[in-house]
Amino acid sequence: MSNIIDVFNPRPNRELSEQETMDCLPCQVMSSLFALGFGGYLATGQPFKYTDKERGQGITLAEFEKRNPLWWKYSLRGFGSVLITFGIVRGTEGWIWNKDKKYKKF
Repeated sequence: MSNIIDVFNPRPNRELSEQETMDCLPCQVMSSLFALGFGGYLATGQPFKYTDKERGQGITLAEFEKRNPLWWKYSLRGFGSVLITFGIVRGTEGWIWNKDKKYKKF
């Protein structure tokens, strides 16, 4: 059945079992790797490099800098740092801290 119908006619609430709400190890690894990778991409400032692509489109360096103001660059770099921190915390959960964490069995 479609999820769109659930917007107009929602299903009744139910209690989720502990098995349904447990974290799985592959989910933890993938979310950690994504956060580290994308956070590293943003934190290093790669989205704000003036490349041949912009030159080919006729965008000057001054126009490129105007389109990417400093507050925007610093905001995305800060968000990248937050993602890196999240990736480290998420990746070490159940290994270094919270050692009693149980994972879903497949």
